[in-house]
Amino acid sequence: MGSSIKLYTRNIFESGTVTVTGTPDTGFPESRLYDRAISLFWKDTVTEAKIFLVNQATALAVDFLAIQKHNFNGKDMQWQWSTDDFSADINDAVTDWNQGDNLQIIKTLDTALTKNDWRVTLASIENPLCGEIFMSYGREFDVAANPGTPVDELANVQWNRTVGGLERSAKFGSERRIREYTLLLDSTDLTAFRAAMDDLGSYSKPFYIKDRDGSYWMCRLQEVPREDPNKVDTLTITTINVIEML
Repeated sequence: MGSSIKLYTRNIFESGTVTVTGTPDTGFPESRLYDRAISLFWKDTVTEAKIFLVNQATALAVDFLAIQKHNFNGKDMQWQWSTDDFSADINDAVTDWNQGDNLQIIKTLDTALTKNDWRVTLASIENPLCGEIFMSYGREFDVAANPGTPVDELANVQWNRTVGGLERSAKFGSERRIREYTLLLDSTDLTAFRAAMDDLGSYSKPFYIKDRDGSYWMCRLQEVPREDPNKVDTLTITTINVIEML
């Protein structure tokens, strides 16, 4: 075996009841926080502390938090869970922190927790905005050491040629990561992998991945994962091909 990857394919904000402090600006609704489109923003121009709360009628396991494309730099934050809608039972999932930049926030738990109520708190902030809050559960899969994993990037550039033959580039955005992984799955892992794929709405939804280098990013499938009918011993060979979402 080689290393492993983790797939985070469900977001409890989609299946639970979400409440956010305040009233969002017109055109920037709370649903933008969990639409799996990290470049579409929730925004609120009121200066106040914020709570992003999700209540699950049926609790699903959680061990992962991602917050993407925000302006929370310098603000005290918490990730917490409860069993009584934060009436009396209030617990920190991780140590409270002061967010030191506007970059991606990733928090993980060593052991998944199955609790009904989860929230992220944010100290008083002027004109807050955020592209995505994603609370999930990671399924880990071993990656075959041979063949190696292709590490590619897709350029977001168009080259144009003038009548005289001169070429100039037009850059439309950042390059995107592309990864292809060969997984060797026993029967338990195969069931877990298929369950992860079931979270994606007939392969229509982006999701988070922890790649074999330990980086977390939102991606989508480039094609339906392929299960090889031939097995290695009792292991099913499965290929997954993903591309980064911007």
